[in-house]
Amino acid sequence: MGWSFARLSRELTKAGRDIPALGLGRIETGQRRVDVDDLTALAVVFEVSPVSLLMPRTEADHPDDFVQLTGTDTMPGTRAWSWLIGAYPLGGSVLSFYNHALPSWERNALEENLGAKRSGKLD
Repeated sequence: MGWSFARLSRELTKAGRDIPALGLGRIETGQRRVDVDDLTALAVVFEVSPVSLLMPRTEADHPDDFVQLTGTDTMPGTRAWSWLIGAYPLGGSVLSFYNHALPSWERNALEENLGAKRSGKLD
């Protein structure tokens, strides 16, 4: 966004998360970790979803470039994105993933949709 660390620090303070300019510099250089509260505040200030801050960058024309997420092997960017947004597991049972990864209202909507498809109620 072209903001200075001082400007970003002020915006984060307005959002309820104080991170001094020095701390932001340390985040950028990897000397300071970002916790969940930092992540959500940064997403609010940048007007993006927190998941978009978690996704490693790929080239715009190469969504299948390999990316690395902490704790995983490298994988195509599209696969990482599908996992980050809760659309598909990295491995294991798809049904178990949906059962544990999705909020109850999403899981219920998925079950209703699948039930309606199975019974022929949907096109």
